[in-house]
Amino acid sequence: MNKIDTITLRGRPREFCVDGALAKALRVFWTKGYEGASLNDLTEAMGITRPSLYAAFGNKESLFRKALDVYEREKLEYIGRALQQPTARGVAEVLLRGAVENASSSDEPHEAAAGSAGHRSAVHQQFGTARHDARRSAEGLVIVAAQ
Repeated sequence: MNKIDTITLRGRPREFCVDGALAKALRVFWTKGYEGASLNDLTEAMGITRPSLYAAFGNKESLFRKALDVYEREKLEYIGRALQQPTARGVAEVLLRGAVENASSSDEPHEAAAGSAGHRSAVHQQFGTARHDARRSAEGLVIVAAQ
């Protein structure tokens, strides 16, 4: 006879959308920088309490890394679509359209929506590295497509 074990969850279920909260945290980090973003700023923007933040995301650094993952997944997803194209021309077209759409989007974060220079360094370095890597991949593919 098979015995089915039950799992008992402790605490209340989450009452917020994790992806929505990460998107809001991303905007706070983008505008205020990692060091400039206080836990009060983050919890207020995310609409959650500190205990909920810690329970769902761990600490501030972990929250930042998860927000960076959201940025890479949402803002750079066109690269994956481009690499699935059957021709070099198709790859180049999707890359270029995705880059233009991303740069001209009214959604934050992108360079035009950044906060003051004093608060940007660490955040821009992280986000900028992701963008730089994506651009280098796109440039290489465009060169291959042109040959």
